[in-house]
Amino acid sequence: MADVLPRARKLQKRAVEIVLRAHYPRVCRIAYALCGDDDAAKSAVRIVMNQSLRALPHWRNEVQAGNWFLHHTILKTRDLAPPPGAVRQDSLLRSLIRPSPEYMAFLLAFRHLPPQQREAFVLFRGERLETRQAAVSMDCSTAAAANHLAAADKALAAIAVDTFETRAGALLQVYASLTPPDDLIVGDIGVIARRLGWRKFLRTLERILALAILAAIAWIVWRISRMIVI
Repeated sequence: MADVLPRARKLQKRAVEIVLRAHYPRVCRIAYALCGDDDAAKSAVRIVMNQSLRALPHWRNEVQAGNWFLHHTILKTRDLAPPPGAVRQDSLLRSLIRPSPEYMAFLLAFRHLPPQQREAFVLFRGERLETRQAAVSMDCSTAAAANHLAAADKALAAIAVDTFETRAGALLQVYASLTPPDDLIVGDIGVIARRLGWRKFLRTLERILALAILAAIAWIVWRISRMIVI
């Protein structure tokens, strides 16, 4: 019987790690692509993953979990993404040794799209989401999500002319490279899962302290009542 609780905690931690590992790569890709700036993206990823620990008990299925991660990643990038001119080294240049002038022009046009058009381009073309899921992520209607994608494609096509699919494909290839390597995912998720255990310990400690304080108050009241009786 003594082994039951440690085993249960180990299984619970493992379950948490599985859920977080399933969504962490997507959170990273979206955050880095939409923020452009590595520091801003790291902050967005850290905040979203930390917030997920509080939200996790409320998810009933994989769809709810996926929608939560997508929506909150989008919200956080809106808060943290710097203006295009403030990006020092664009995250979508990371895997390119010598980007072509055409790629740079396409990337610059992408950065200057309105935020929701950039989001639609990343969600539809980069993550290949269905319209409904993209709309939930962006907190808009399905019609609006589709319109944002159409507007993004039109604006980028004006830059690329008849090479739009080639330029978009090159950018999306770099986008795919934003997926963190497996060893980094395992390490980061391990840290996050341990943080969940630490939070549970603190909550337990708070409950113990609260009970101790109540017990102390009850004892004081009892002592006072005894003195009055005497």
